Amino acid sequence: MNFKTVTDFFHTATNLSVFIFNPKNEQTYLAKMTVAPMLPTGLQEKMLNNINQNITISIFSRIGSIATFRLDDSKFIIWAASSAITGNGKYADKIPLIDFNTFKAQLNLFYISLTQTVPNFSSNQLDLTDYDIIDRPNQQLESFNENKPSHNGYLAEQKMLLGVEHGNLKEFNDNYVTFMDQGNFGILAPDDLRSKKNITVAATTLFTRAAIRGGMFAEDAYNLSDECIKKTEAIRNITNIYEYTRTIGERFVKNVAQIKRQNIPSIIYRAQEYIYDNLANVEDVSEISQNVGCSKSYLMHLFKDTTGISVVEFLTVQKVLSAKQLLLFTQLPISEIATLIGYKNQSQLSRTFKKMTGLSPLAFRKNQHI
Repeated sequence: MNFKTVTDFFHTATNLSVFIFNPKNEQTYLAKMTVAPMLPTGLQEKMLNNINQNITISIFSRIGSIATFRLDDSKFIIWAASSAITGNGKYADKIPLIDFNTFKAQLNLFYISLTQTVPNFSSNQLDLTDYDIIDRPNQQLESFNENKPSHNGYLAEQKMLLGVEHGNLKEFNDNYVTFMDQGNFGILAPDDLRSKKNITVAATTLFTRAAIRGGMFAEDAYNLSDECIKKTEAIRNITNIYEYTRTIGERFVKNVAQIKRQNIPSIIYRAQEYIYDNLANVEDVSEISQNVGCSKSYLMHLFKDTTGISVVEFLTVQKVLSAKQLLLFTQLPISEIATLIGYKNQSQLSRTFKKMTGLSPLAFRKNQHI
């Protein structure tokens, strides 16, 4: 039985979150909307300890409907989330919740696809009515005139946009979630729909500029931007602003990725992707070459021939860029920044940083103004 193929299709078609665990309650599979919260740990533990072969559906007024069942040696948790999302305390929205009958019908089809048999539904639901299952409070909307930008918001925005510029979907999505929590955006109009449309236009503008920096032809980037904005202006409802703008960002990311793949050999593109995804943990060139499936010497030769700089230089450039962002948009000690981007100590970062920029990290921080 191919759980992954069926589950991937089910998740894509329904946008439900799917969690699969082994008998030891270790997670073996996860598929969820990027902006959806994770299942609260305490709730997850209680559910895993009460799973049987029948499908049990529990309904929670504040977070939605959750179904559980056991199949062979795997435990399944399916979540139709209805959790509030609040960005920087300024804008709240909800992940869509399907109605109970639709949820049950989708579960029925999913189970049949997995087993070719009709499931049994339990008449009970897990008794967790008094359990604190919310990880983050549902904050109230504030006045749309009270949006105060933060350093953390700028940092989250820059990291997210680098994902677009690199054409790296994982980097974009990982940092989009952080931007969602900390980003410098607010309620941009007193009318809810108009505010959501304004946020979409602003986000699309950021994506467009980052995509051009990443190598997308300006005309193509602006055409895509115009298309997205026109479609946004035409719609009468945006169910979830965060998921809506994220999918627009993904379109720009995928366009940049396609262009980068056309312009450089696959091995080099994959090596760059590995560095972006593992910036703080990359030990040496051998690790990168092993990951992309070639010898160290071949990777070094091809990388220099293709990009004009060595693999080590490319890695250093990315580390220094990350250090600049942290110096600008956080108040973290330089020693902590060094650790975060993979240097052994502050001295190693300082030497490298000064060689690349002509300034020490401290001097760079003092000379920059946001």
